[in-house]
Amino acid sequence: MMSRKIVPVEISLSRIKMMLLFIGAVLFVILGLILIIYQPESINHSNRYSWIMKPIPRFFAGFVCVIFFGFAAITMLFRLFTKNPGLIINEKGIYDNSSALALGFIPWKDIREVKKITVNQNRFILIVVNNPIDYLNKTTQWLKLRGLKMNFRYYDTPICISANSLQIKFDELYKLLGDNVNQFRNN
Repeated sequence: MMSRKIVPVEISLSRIKMMLLFIGAVLFVILGLILIIYQPESINHSNRYSWIMKPIPRFFAGFVCVIFFGFAAITMLFRLFTKNPGLIINEKGIYDNSSALALGFIPWKDIREVKKITVNQNRFILIVVNNPIDYLNKTTQWLKLRGLKMNFRYYDTPICISANSLQIKFDELYKLLGDNVNQFRNN
């Protein structure tokens, strides 16, 4: 059987998708600020949702919105101006730069399986690796490490790729990755 060579592919980050995510994050920061600053004139205590309008829960909800979505907005703003591609696939492996939890280079020899999952109507590609702990040890950033550990706990791999910020459709990306993993195994 004649073996084919893996064709290098660079997939750019989608500026339009990232701009929409940035705008959404900014809107949630504004919502959080409104929750922190706004003082309702009166609270209808007969409504079962009235607890959110009390000062402490309202401040806490607003604070969480500002911190979480503020971080997301800053991340999206930086990613909007980066020139690096979101994903590079070549004969050596995959270079992932598609999200804040991206781990960089993943050689083909480390990849055991490529799977797809759906979580709350969002589709992800799981890159199951032979040595997931080594990939967890690649990062020293506390928040990124927490996200990677959560991925590992729920999906048995720290590497999850979404096509949300890439200029490619999910099914095309899944087929491309799956075909290249199979191509590497056959060589």
